[in-house]
Amino acid sequence: MFNSLHVSIVLLIYAVLAGGIVFFSKKLADYVDALDKKTKISGAFIGAVLLAAVTSLPELFTSISATILIPDGADLVIGNILGSNLFNLAIIGVALIFFFRLFAKNKIEYKTQYIVISACLAIYAIIAYGILAPKNAQPILGPINFLAILIFVAYGLAIFFQPKSKDDEDEDEEKEDPLKELTVKQVVIRFVIFAVLLVVTSIFITYATDAISAKLFNGDDTIAGAIFLAIATSLPELTSTFVLCKKGNFNAALGDISGSCLFNFLIIGLAEFMSFRTPLLRGYEPAYRSAIIMLICTVVVLLVLGAILLINNKAQKEKKGESKLRYAIYACSGAIIAAGYLVFLIISNI
Repeated sequence: MFNSLHVSIVLLIYAVLAGGIVFFSKKLADYVDALDKKTKISGAFIGAVLLAAVTSLPELFTSISATILIPDGADLVIGNILGSNLFNLAIIGVALIFFFRLFAKNKIEYKTQYIVISACLAIYAIIAYGILAPKNAQPILGPINFLAILIFVAYGLAIFFQPKSKDDEDEDEEKEDPLKELTVKQVVIRFVIFAVLLVVTSIFITYATDAISAKLFNGDDTIAGAIFLAIATSLPELTSTFVLCKKGNFNAALGDISGSCLFNFLIIGLAEFMSFRTPLLRGYEPAYRSAIIMLICTVVVLLVLGAILLINNKAQKEKKGESKLRYAIYACSGAIIAAGYLVFLIISNI
C-alpha cells in the first residue's frame, strides 16, 4: 500500500499512525480503569486479562494482517510478537526505575503474577522448540504446526487458575472512580468505539512497517517487525503502564504488561492456524537468528522479574519498612529488565 511512496513519507505516516495508537489506547485504558472501579473483579485479573487483551489489539490485528495479506509475513509475525514482549518488559523495567518506592509499598496480587510468568516461560519453551528443532521433528500437518495447540492450552490454564475476584481487604478500600458520571453500559459503548478505531489504525501500521522493511532493511521482516512494528504495537502498554503507575495502581500496571506478553502468545497460535501458505513455527532457519536472541533475552528478563516479585512478596509478608538496599535492588533489577531490549538490538546488528 505504501511501497510506492518515498521513505520519508512512509516514516511520517508511521509516526501519525503510532500517535493514533497512543491516543486510542489511552482512552481504552481510562475506560478499563473505570470498569475496575465500578466492578468487584480483581484488579490484577483485569490488568492481566482484560486490559492486556485491549492493549494487545494492535499486535493481534497487525499479526493477522501480516499473515493473510503480506507475502512471507510469518517472519514479521514472529518478530512482532517476540519483539513486543521484550519491549513490554522493558516498559515495566523503566517503571521500576522511576517508581521503585511505589512497587515496594503497593499490595500486589502475587499469585496472578507468578501464574502468568510461569505460563510465559512454558510457552517460550514451546516456541523455542518450534524455531530450533529440525523440520523433520516438528508436529506439522499441512500449513499448521500443532505446537500452536499447546500454546492455547497453556494460555487457557493460566487464565483458569488466576484469582478472579478481589479479596476482602481490597473490597474494603475506597477507590476513586475517574468516570463516576458514566454508567457501566456507557463505559462499555465508548470502549467498543475506541477499540474499533485502534484496530483500523493497527492494520494500516502493518502496511507502513512492511514498506519500511523493504526500504530500510532490504526486506528483513524479522528485524523490522521487532523494531518498528513491535514498538508501535507496544505503545498501548507503554501509555497504560505509566498512567496506572501515576495513579498508584502498580498492581494493574504489572498485570497489564505480563498479561499482554501472555496474550501475545495466543496471537502466535491464532496466526499459525490462519497461515495457509506455510507454518509460522516450521523448524530452524537462519532467518530465525534474531528470534533466538529475543528468546534468550526475554527468558532472562522474566526470571529477573520473577525474582524481584519473590523478594518484594517476602518483604511485605514480614512487614519490613523502608530499605535503601531493597530499593536499590528494585531499581537495578528494573535497569536490567529495561536493558534486555537494548542488548537484543546490539547483538542483532553485530
